[in-house]
Amino acid sequence: MTLMVDYCPRCGNVYQKNFRKMCNGCSNELDSTMKRCMDHLWRYPNSTTQELSQAANVEINELYQFIKEGKFSFTYPKLTFPCECCRQPIRQGRICSSCTGSFKEAFPVPAISTPAARTSGTRTSHKTLFTSRGTTRRR
Repeated sequence: MTLMVDYCPRCGNVYQKNFRKMCNGCSNELDSTMKRCMDHLWRYPNSTTQELSQAANVEINELYQFIKEGKFSFTYPKLTFPCECCRQPIRQGRICSSCTGSFKEAFPVPAISTPAARTSGTRTSHKTLFTSRGTTRRR
């Protein structure tokens, strides 16, 4: 018989493994934090991330993580987190559109060759069907 235990990633305590992958204390604390944030956003839907952090007494990095994980609806337009490259405020993804454009210019994607482009123009009337039982020929 094996015990299904692990270390909590937030506090380091040993806990019985569960769906949330954290101990009950941290799980309750996370629920309380989310409730405070949602209560504030319900009253003031145009709050910025910094205003929410101060009003709900939540670390700004924790709010950034909540936004990245999609715990807040997109109906709150001023909740943003910084781009990983230029630190500009963004609402989704990891980098902003200008940094994405810069990466595309710096690292262009080579053209993908298709099987039709590799053939020399000769066509056959037989097609091969790949199944779990092997290959069969179709006409």
